Amino acid sequence: MSRIAMFGGSFNPVHNGHTGLVERMVKEFSLDKVYVIPTFHTPLKDNSHMITPVHRLNMCRLAFGFMDKVVVSDLEIARQGRSYTVDTLSTLKEIHPDDDLYLIMGADSFMQLPMWHKADEIFDTATILTVSRGEVEYDTLLKQKEEYSLKYGANAQILKEPIALVSSTEVRQAVSMGRDLNGMLHPEVSGYIYKNRLYEYGHEEIL
Repeated sequence: MSRIAMFGGSFNPVHNGHTGLVERMVKEFSLDKVYVIPTFHTPLKDNSHMITPVHRLNMCRLAFGFMDKVVVSDLEIARQGRSYTVDTLSTLKEIHPDDDLYLIMGADSFMQLPMWHKADEIFDTATILTVSRGEVEYDTLLKQKEEYSLKYGANAQILKEPIALVSSTEVRQAVSMGRDLNGMLHPEVSGYIYKNRLYEYGHEEIL
């Protein structure tokens, strides 16, 4: 039996915080495969400033290409419509019927899980994996984990040590202002952004 994980998101753009999180999760939980799945349309987010799915998919392939246990998938992009995690997990369960499923997410998403579409089915299908960004947040996540366990019978694991603090919003702002992206993005992702003039001030796809 293998440990199969899903890591979904808008990845607008994908950054070192994303790749660092996956590396940590693979190591800490002995994951055999991680599906990185960019969304087509992200529920609970303003999608009006999202760059095209093809660009986000291409950047994910560049950022995660060096990880042998990662598969970058266009599953949600090909499906189109609203990208509901519960549907994607159901598809992965069909592909891996005898394996254990895990769902990787950031702390903010973990706190919002009850708002997600069919959250109870998500908890039934996968073990949730998240990470804190500090001691105070760890205590908050731990309390939330206990609530999910009582209400949904959920299984969740929280890493206490923080990872690189980078956000996609910070990256977009840095690009639009012409600031140095060193340490924020994989070099090939930086090159892709500049080559395709993504997130630049005055560009039609700018935030």
